[in-house]
Amino acid sequence: MEDTRSSRPAASSQFILPYTHNPFVFPFKPANDVGKEAPTFLPLYPGETCVSKVILSSAIGYTLGVAMGALLSSYEAIAPPIPVPGQRVMPKVPFRESLQASRRLISEKSFSWGRNFLLFSAMTSGLECLVSKGRGRHDTTSVALAGCATGATLAMGQGPMMQCGSCVLLAAFSAGMEQFMHND
Repeated sequence: MEDTRSSRPAASSQFILPYTHNPFVFPFKPANDVGKEAPTFLPLYPGETCVSKVILSSAIGYTLGVAMGALLSSYEAIAPPIPVPGQRVMPKVPFRESLQASRRLISEKSFSWGRNFLLFSAMTSGLECLVSKGRGRHDTTSVALAGCATGATLAMGQGPMMQCGSCVLLAAFSAGMEQFMHND
């Protein structure tokens, strides 16, 4: 008599990871091909994915940008106007209006700085993670390539010479920072 039940492979302790080709989920290339059996452990920690790196660096960049904007614009807000000979003297502004104007200026500048730092840090960390994922290793070259791509992208509307210049400068800055941070 013939068995009509479907034959299943023997159950093993290994499982298949279906989305190992997605660089936003897995930070580095898996050792096995897509769809083949993977090891019994999942080599993934939430802090190592590209998405979590981008989110974390964006939050840190925004916080740093807001702090820098508040610090630097506070000096601009309280600086008295410089008297110019031959022009009329500016009338004195009441203290309350002066505080409101400086608060408004500080909040606008700090939000602007925070937004710019967020964009820069998200772009840099995302490209760095994708380049490291594509190359299969994380080294100074990956960081320099990500810095070059970030610099060229940020200078997109300025022309090819400015794009090349910012690519080179940001690649050198990124590689220098990587060497400084990982110099043991």
